[in-house]
Amino acid sequence: MVDTTMNSAQGFPVLQPRKIGFLSPFVWLKKGWQDLVHSLRASLGHGLIITAMGWVVLMFTSSHLYMFTAAISGFLLVSPLMAAGVYELSRRRESGQPVTFEDSLHGLQRNGGRLTRFAGVMVLFIVAWFVISDLILNEYFGRDIPALSGAIYQTSWFSGGPKFLLTYSAVGGVVALLVFMLSVVAVPMMIDRGVAPGVAMLTSMRTVWLNIPGMLHWAMLLTLLTLVGFATQLWGMIVIIPWLGHSTWHAYRDTIG
Repeated sequence: MVDTTMNSAQGFPVLQPRKIGFLSPFVWLKKGWQDLVHSLRASLGHGLIITAMGWVVLMFTSSHLYMFTAAISGFLLVSPLMAAGVYELSRRRESGQPVTFEDSLHGLQRNGGRLTRFAGVMVLFIVAWFVISDLILNEYFGRDIPALSGAIYQTSWFSGGPKFLLTYSAVGGVVALLVFMLSVVAVPMMIDRGVAPGVAMLTSMRTVWLNIPGMLHWAMLLTLLTLVGFATQLWGMIVIIPWLGHSTWHAYRDTIG
């Protein structure tokens, strides 16, 4: 049974996570795949909807380097929230309930207010990242930020490329790490237990802190599979997004219970 401790500063309970092994993420992926197969139509429905949103983002931002990089980064930051319906499918399968697409929306209905408040926190991170991204791109490209299609051909890109990529990746990595720590098990926890966003986010951070090797391994696998999805022009995301969503549910169950 998971222990519950009291955060004295805030006066609300924060769950004490379990320790996991370094190879636990492979178990989560295996169980996540089993959930995906079990609720295939509903899961792929969520994957298609989220992927379609990604295509819309690409359609309106692909001609501008700044908008493209910032929008895609923002899309990735809110992906844990967008997979809320997938978490509900795993929860329902675990409890022996129906797993239709319509059923998957019940988790959103039960926790609409909590998920909205959590989304507000994620929006703050997205806005901050947009501002930071703009500052970095202006530092390297000035006012004439190149179109995405032509950026790789410009001399300024090649001359400052490695330094730009290092800076952009490092700063973006810090933002992504913060979001990962706050959200890795937060949304499944809200879907399952109906806890407040603050409790979920603090517990999520504690989970990462207690399991740094395993959680870094999980973050790398998430990144790798996401890159595979982008390499297929997002077509692979139709399967990858629900697969990772189901797997994240099992990450939550393994660490929080």
